[in-house]
Amino acid sequence: MTTTTKKSSKVYLTYVDQWLDNLPASESEEFKEFAEYTPSIIEIWVYSGILGYPGTFNDLSRWVKMKYKKLNRREILNSEIAALHSDIQDLRMAVTSGEIKGDNGAARLAALEKELRSHIEVSERLNRSTDKRGLILAGADRVMREMTNIFKDDPQFAEPIDNAMNAVWAKVYSEVSN
Repeated sequence: MTTTTKKSSKVYLTYVDQWLDNLPASESEEFKEFAEYTPSIIEIWVYSGILGYPGTFNDLSRWVKMKYKKLNRREILNSEIAALHSDIQDLRMAVTSGEIKGDNGAARLAALEKELRSHIEVSERLNRSTDKRGLILAGADRVMREMTNIFKDDPQFAEPIDNAMNAVWAKVYSEVSN
């Protein structure tokens, strides 16, 4: 939800911008850079949770879409798969109708089918790895948010828990990014 709020005569277009303005400058800049270069909104959401973002996933998602254009690799790959499938169908019809000689058409069909299988394999691998990463990071996010809620009223634990969560985030993120 895009909202306009005022703080000390400053106008915010989104809740995320207001939240970022209240973070220390270094954390705010690091988060913006992370959001710019990270293709996964799930990873951005998890990182925002580490920094104490209290808003909704939908607000953050809209903010990312508004600020940073993301390349939708799944959509591109799926459109390539559909185009290859269509090309194979067209080539088969051309061979059947006699427009293309059988042996020449068979070689071209084999090459296109091999390329299609390769694209499908890449698509499945991308989906599995993205789903796995998303689940791992979403689980880490949930644990960190719950720990923050459990100890939010005990100031002696705030800094150690914050430090531990940052360390865990860095370790988990580096492991699932490789």
